Amino acid sequence: MTSLHDFIARRRSGRMIDPRRAVEEEHVLSLLEAARWAPSCSNNQPWRIVVSRNESLDAVKACLSRGNAWALDAPLILTFASRPDLDCQIKGRDYYPLGIGLAVENVLLQGIHLGLVMHPIAGFREPEVMRALAIPEDYRVHTLVIVGYPGSVEDADASVAEREKAPRERKPLEEIVRWETWE
Repeated sequence: MTSLHDFIARRRSGRMIDPRRAVEEEHVLSLLEAARWAPSCSNNQPWRIVVSRNESLDAVKACLSRGNAWALDAPLILTFASRPDLDCQIKGRDYYPLGIGLAVENVLLQGIHLGLVMHPIAGFREPEVMRALAIPEDYRVHTLVIVGYPGSVEDADASVAEREKAPRERKPLEEIVRWETWE
């Protein structure tokens, strides 16, 4: 395998979070700075992030799908929202989803650097999240990033612990890459 940066090689969407350990203010600000420095079309920075760690945290957790019950231990959830007019629209292509993805990846890698579990999810009820966080209805919630410190296997649900032990797998390059043309 070719050489990958350690943060990329170690990045994993973990599910075991220590419910007793809060994420420090300076780490939260560091994650937000990482998002701020992500590339975007014309530097529009189309993402908007709602930080839930106190009053709104339980309300957001109540919007999670059953498959994300492991995230109920998280002391911090970052909600990424946007709308098309916050970024470039070139020849019918909206660039804001790309910008959000870049910001999220910056946040994930910064979290790895800080020793945090970082897990973006799509398993939530968007209208309920929007109501809980008073997000204007012309926005879309694209992802929630579940954040916390690593928990222990002993405290984890058996199915979660089993998934955490599984090796990371990726499709082979031949399946996802085309050279020079599609064919």
